[in-house]
Amino acid sequence: MVPRSIYFGFLLFWFAAPQSSNGPGSLPTYEAGKQPACDQARRGSMILSLGAAGHSDNMEVCLRDGAGRFTWVPASYENRNSFAKARKIAGCPIFPDNNVWSSTVDKLPVSGESAAVISTYAASRVGVNPEYSLNLADSKTPSFTVRFGASESDFGKYPITGNMLMEGPTRQSLVSKGPYKSSDAHLMVLQTDQCKLYEIYSLETNAPPYSGGSGAIYDLMANDMRPDGWTSADAAGLPIWPGVLTYAEIYGGDEIRHMVRFSVNNTRNSYVWPARHYASRKGEATLPPMGARWRLKASVDENTCHESDNNGKTYPAEMKRLIRALKHYGMILADNGLAIRISSDTDSRWGDPNNTSSPEYVFNGWTHCLSGRDFEMVDSGALMVGGNSAEAVQY
Repeated sequence: MVPRSIYFGFLLFWFAAPQSSNGPGSLPTYEAGKQPACDQARRGSMILSLGAAGHSDNMEVCLRDGAGRFTWVPASYENRNSFAKARKIAGCPIFPDNNVWSSTVDKLPVSGESAAVISTYAASRVGVNPEYSLNLADSKTPSFTVRFGASESDFGKYPITGNMLMEGPTRQSLVSKGPYKSSDAHLMVLQTDQCKLYEIYSLETNAPPYSGGSGAIYDLMANDMRPDGWTSADAAGLPIWPGVLTYAEIYGGDEIRHMVRFSVNNTRNSYVWPARHYASRKGEATLPPMGARWRLKASVDENTCHESDNNGKTYPAEMKRLIRALKHYGMILADNGLAIRISSDTDSRWGDPNNTSSPEYVFNGWTHCLSGRDFEMVDSGALMVGGNSAEAVQY
């Protein structure tokens, strides 16, 4: 799909004559910061925004973006991104259509390092671990400056309330009941009216003033990446939530349309795009770098299990859906943890993991049909448009 572009540069000549707020044919003029509301009624309207001392005047147009938000943008603005296919949560896309999280890997070549790396995890069974929650907020949600231990953090204000869910001993672990030293204590918040994702690693306090290990803020309307070498709330310097597999995706009727996040227990002291950071002192070529993209082999049977307790049984629809996603989109290595463990959400419908009839227990029985030997590591370099952008070639 060719991205729709909006370009108003030609209007610069049309309105080149001096303007006043009262003259015939003039643009409505406002001081910067005092523009009228940009909404459906003003969509496409143009104004002149007067710059403060030392700043230029700007012609601005009222436009609607891919998330349905209205805002004044410079008249020469060109939107190269589209959001027609992007996953959306509360009206916000999970990055543009051309973002690496939506890129496919089934046509990429196998990495020359694949055999050595996969041999390390050949016998490891695939599992799913429901541990991440996404909290929704808006501009009215209280926001606080968070003191972070890692200098590679975004030090803006983070929306936090005591009743938000975070990673902890249980799936209903509340900020107000923390801190939770027994977990990574991740807190993830989507601010819906700005379409920004806030992620904190190791939230250390349960009330203001808040402190944590590290924090990252992502504009979900852009393909921005963290500075090279920076961590995030994740060891690989990546956002976490875009790779989390949700209960609704697994058991829904639609296909899973993004790469998924996973961990192994040992990684290399290096990283590959789109990762920005590593968390290891080991340099063995038999270990995968952060950001490694794994793909389920095309030869893997999509209908029948050939390992574990379900050997010989026909896969249910939810497992077939996961297999297709792992072949088409693959998964990305983002953290040190259990091997090979796919990240998923804390939807209450997963049930008690110790109950043999719960969806989590049953589904993990099916994922154990897959092991490391069923995967191959691909060379994802062909997807990269620019080393400092998460934009990816879409096949």
